[in-house]
Amino acid sequence: MKPKPGGNGSGKIDIGIQDMGGWVQVRLSRNYDLPEDIHVGMSAALAQWFRQNPQMRLRFAVPIQRDGNTIALHAWYDMVLFHDASGAKLEGQA
Repeated sequence: MKPKPGGNGSGKIDIGIQDMGGWVQVRLSRNYDLPEDIHVGMSAALAQWFRQNPQMRLRFAVPIQRDGNTIALHAWYDMVLFHDASGAKLEGQA
């Protein structure tokens, strides 16, 4: 995603995702001169996170805004598949 023209030509916007345990925060890595379609990049990043974490199911998401611009997304999720962390072996397992 490219920001508005200007600066030294480095136009990449870094969108970070942080799992907060029960909800995930999608935000910009620093303050930018935001392009009008920043919400599209943030939504795409959130969708990609859920693709990489199929055990999570989106419950709902809300935009966080500053001066009328979306600057972050907060998304709450349910976990629908749990990994066996017990180390116990089931019958028939080697």
